[in-house]
Amino acid sequence: MKRILVAGLVLSALASPALAWEGKTVACFNKVLVPAKYSVTKIKIKDGKQQYEHRNGRIELVDYPPLYKEQRKVVEPEHYVMRPIPCH
Repeated sequence: MKRILVAGLVLSALASPALAWEGKTVACFNKVLVPAKYSVTKIKIKDGKQQYEHRNGRIELVDYPPLYKEQRKVVEPEHYVMRPIPCH
């Protein structure tokens, strides 16, 4: 009987500090990933051109557009933000 009483007192002593630190909820948030932002620059690799080609038994004027290569540079890396949500 004494052992049960002592065990109960020990458990209540361990639980009481946890109750002393409880607070109230002030605000609620969701953690949201914001994707990285890039600066894109186009670099011309090849000029556009028009040329005559034999196709389908005839001569056709074919237009080839210029070729570009995109160079991407990170302006702002991806990061997390805390978005407020309603607490229920």
